[in-house]
Amino acid sequence: MAPPAGAALRFKRCQEFGFKCARVSVPLDRSGRVPGRVSLFVERLRARRRPRIGATFVLAGGPGQSASDSFQGDALGELAPTFRNRDLIVFDQRGTGKSGLLRCRGLEKANLLRAGVQATDCAAKLGLARAFYTTSDSVDDIEAIRRRLGIPKIALYGTSYGTKVALAYALRYPGNVERLLLDSVVEAGGPDPLYLDTFAAVPRVLRALCRTGCRHITRDPVADVAQLTQRLAAGRAPGQLVDARGRRRLTKFGREDLFIVLVGGDFDPALRAAFPGAVRSGLAGDFAPLVRLKRRALQIDAKPPPPRSLSPALYAAATCEETAFAWDRRASPLQRLRQTQAQAGTVPDSAFAPFDRATALDNDLLSLCLHWPQSPEAPALGTGPLPDVPVLLLEGEEDLRTPVENARRTAAGFPHARLLVAPDTGHSVLGSDLSGCTARAFARFFLGGRLPARCARRRPLFPPLPIAPTSLRRVEPEGRLRGLRGRTVTALALTLSDVADDTLSSTIVDEGASDLAHGGGLRGGSYRVNGDNTAILRRMEYVPGVRISGRLRSFGERRQRGRLRIAGRGVPGGVLLVRGNRVRGRLGGRRVRDVLRPRTSLNDTLFAAAASLPGPPGR
Repeated sequence: MAPPAGAALRFKRCQEFGFKCARVSVPLDRSGRVPGRVSLFVERLRARRRPRIGATFVLAGGPGQSASDSFQGDALGELAPTFRNRDLIVFDQRGTGKSGLLRCRGLEKANLLRAGVQATDCAAKLGLARAFYTTSDSVDDIEAIRRRLGIPKIALYGTSYGTKVALAYALRYPGNVERLLLDSVVEAGGPDPLYLDTFAAVPRVLRALCRTGCRHITRDPVADVAQLTQRLAAGRAPGQLVDARGRRRLTKFGREDLFIVLVGGDFDPALRAAFPGAVRSGLAGDFAPLVRLKRRALQIDAKPPPPRSLSPALYAAATCEETAFAWDRRASPLQRLRQTQAQAGTVPDSAFAPFDRATALDNDLLSLCLHWPQSPEAPALGTGPLPDVPVLLLEGEEDLRTPVENARRTAAGFPHARLLVAPDTGHSVLGSDLSGCTARAFARFFLGGRLPARCARRRPLFPPLPIAPTSLRRVEPEGRLRGLRGRTVTALALTLSDVADDTLSSTIVDEGASDLAHGGGLRGGSYRVNGDNTAILRRMEYVPGVRISGRLRSFGERRQRGRLRIAGRGVPGGVLLVRGNRVRGRLGGRRVRDVLRPRTSLNDTLFAAAASLPGPPGR
């Protein structure tokens, strides 16, 4: 039997980090038409100082991400300002983590960018319960927990989809909100089913990316994307992809892939930095760089993480039930498609530029939900007005999932809101802004103190990368050596930089994996980076014809060292010893000494950042 609404929660010590845990039982369907209950898992970390002034609820993204899984260890340390004088409340929203986790095995193995069939099967498995895992339901769950805690007002901190939940709570229960911190804002009515907000932000983001140096790549990255999109409208282009075992295979690249790659850069700054040059390569007929970036982007957005970290079933249920599609909720899939096409036909071409209408219609939301049997009525959110409380919104300048413009519109709805934009930063600002600006603002917002007026621009850690060479003759020597040997040493530097860049996207997160990362070369060969940061190269080929083998300890660090063999037709082969950024040895039978000038300055800090790159699907 469920305890009365006013009964105080009884917390018990449950795990490390000082948390105590409790459970709150809530109805599956608060109208009572569909029976069942959900047991919500709630963690509380007591305020470190008195007087206690309430509590901060932490809301994870997705939808479908487990908050108890996401906010522990180092991530918990980042939240320290929130529980100095407030209790920290971390709870798994219904259907996630330890709160009645939703499981659909087929969806957990699917490509979430093309998971319509698996989503339909999942909907059938969930039955009528599928309609009660929405933002609206989570809002009432928060209120149930607040009442059981006996706290008059709560602070809410949300990231990505968590901001939508926080906003929905503020709309329905404005009198119970003490303050809001919103990181990477999903508007209360979002996401847009045609990604119109993302398309509108693309030109600004591309120009911001190229602000730091595209002069040797392109004069106009926006025009390049428009031209390549138009060219791909005639058909998908072939490109060579090399797998982690060094095997080459031919694959296809389409205009929808171009969009996926660009948006994938929200979580992968190295991928975003390679985008302008890869587009130029595609315009020249070389699609290998874009095909490889597509593989990296799919690792971010297509492959679901373990269900205890993010539930694909909950992601599908919440997304398909509450996204404001153009179709009638009772319509057949064919009718839905026609209604969506008709609605897209009313949108001017300029709204999709530099992409096109067909790209917008071939998106993951439509693919996921076209066959999903929606409930007759859309979930209702509160109507406001929004509370007059302190609000801080954090946005990444280069975020395309939740663009800055979304946050500006949201901020305008509050009487007192402050928007802080982090330059050269993508999605999930507190985890990706390495300048520390937004982290300081986060702390001051909760602890008191003057917020920064703005985040200053700094030299970007990931400036745009040059166009991938299609032959050794196109490589310009950048060290001390000239001629063919100088080109070969520069080709070595480019290859090592390429391994470092690919490592940022290919980091293996499976427990027990012996490798930090592994992957294939752009033109051939393979690499792996062990857990002790030793890079092992097997005939790695970034510049065509220049094959590099060997191993480097402390790879990417100032103290890296190792022995590498260089071979290839028309290449001055030999063996080079690497110490830091210096090389010596023999090439083509002659002694050489030179300095490597890698494209990226990878170091211990960036490897740590790479190991924690987030990857939930959707928003």
